Amino acid sequence: MQKSFKNTIYASLGGILEFYDFVLFVFFANIFAKIFFPQNDDFWPLVNTYIAFGAGYLARPFGAVIMAHFADTKGRKNVFYISMLLMVIPSFILAFLPTYESIGLFATFCLFAIRISQGLAIGAEVSGAWIFVSEFVSKKRIGLALGFISATLTLGLLLGNLATLMVYEFFTQEEVEAYAWRIPFIIGGFFGILSLFLRNKLSETPEFQKIKQSKTLLKFPLKNAIKTHKLSMLVCMLETIVLTSGVATLMILPQYFEGLLNISKNTALYYQNFAILAVIFGALVQGFLSDIFGAFKTCIVFSIALGLFGFLFSFYNDDFIYFYLLACFAQGIISFAPIFMTQIFNVEVRSSGLSFAYNISYALFGFVTPLLINAIYKEYMFVYMIFVMLVSFVSMVLVFKILKSRSYSAL
Repeated sequence: MQKSFKNTIYASLGGILEFYDFVLFVFFANIFAKIFFPQNDDFWPLVNTYIAFGAGYLARPFGAVIMAHFADTKGRKNVFYISMLLMVIPSFILAFLPTYESIGLFATFCLFAIRISQGLAIGAEVSGAWIFVSEFVSKKRIGLALGFISATLTLGLLLGNLATLMVYEFFTQEEVEAYAWRIPFIIGGFFGILSLFLRNKLSETPEFQKIKQSKTLLKFPLKNAIKTHKLSMLVCMLETIVLTSGVATLMILPQYFEGLLNISKNTALYYQNFAILAVIFGALVQGFLSDIFGAFKTCIVFSIALGLFGFLFSFYNDDFIYFYLLACFAQGIISFAPIFMTQIFNVEVRSSGLSFAYNISYALFGFVTPLLINAIYKEYMFVYMIFVMLVSFVSMVLVFKILKSRSYSAL
């Protein structure tokens, strides 16, 4: 029990760092546009900054294929450590990277290289954490353990938000642009070093040790997964839609709160932070309840709640904040994505199949979701929330079908 708890804590650290950096890069995008790109005009430097940000997402599937392959053939532990290393080093380089004014286009190239390196690492980081924890904990506690992983991912968003708020609270705009933006990245770098030290203490998962001892390791696990686990990969795709809905409600929609609700920027930020806390609490509670009542029953109840409260907050009336926070609590259904996905792949192909399907889907939906929300948030946000609810239902039906047809653990 103590060993499982320790490994769950250590495994969660990389996900926190990923989402922490995600928020920081977005919040400081305007500054990066000024200091890392040639200032030909006001438009293209900012566009290029977001292209650099997107390059990390495009690199995710490549990282997933490479690292997940070795996770299935050489072991989960070593790959898990390497993925963290590839996240920490670029974060530290970014914290001390000279500006375009100092080193010219080399600063621009370094920014792109940093994002690509982080993308390669992240490609195996989150899915690697899900798999690592699922193969360590008791099946009776898998809901709470993976709910905890989902909660800590969201915690990274909260920490990034708070770090950005503190920077702008204690420094002027000129100071932020000159040097203060580097402080949160330096803090993230030190946090990464701590994570590396702790990850070095991880043990190999019992399930991988079992297939290694039985000599059932595959030479090309992804090839086998594509042949034999097509339906499982479809489930990963559907569950990724549910996961990216969290980004939609927590990161994209709050950008419009000032205009939609006629409130101040600070109030909008408070709403956003309360919403993140609601998702964190929701993921933990739902993971706990799934261990008691079963994952399917719990997911059905909270998927309905997400659709209902998502519909109600979409009117943006005086009761908005209550319905919005309830919807965010129900958004804790993100914890069921790893619960379902880790149980529908054979151990021999689990890392390759899950990581490939999840990261390909995330690269697609991570790009499409912001564009979709930007187009519909005023009048049709409720359609999106109900759509996510229905996707969750379809995913559960497919998971049930897979578990029934194969010799997997019941949920």
